[in-house]
Amino acid sequence: MANKRSKNPRRDKIMKQIRAQRGLDRAEFIANGGEMVRWRGLRLVQQNKKKQANKTLGRKKVRL
Repeated sequence: MANKRSKNPRRDKIMKQIRAQRGLDRAEFIANGGEMVRWRGLRLVQQNKKKQANKTLGRKKVRL
C-alpha cells in the first residue's frame, strides 16, 4: 500500500499526530483487557457535518 502525500503539509503533520495518538490509545485499550473487535467499533474522527452538507450542495445539478 503506497503512502499518499497530500499537498497540505500542515494537515499531514496533524494527521500524523492523530495516528500516533490513536496507536497509543489502542495499545492502552488492549492492555487493559479490551478486545480488538470492540476497538474497531469506536469512531474517533468524526466528519464535520456542516462542511460535508455544503460540499454536496455545491455539487448537485443546477436548476434553471
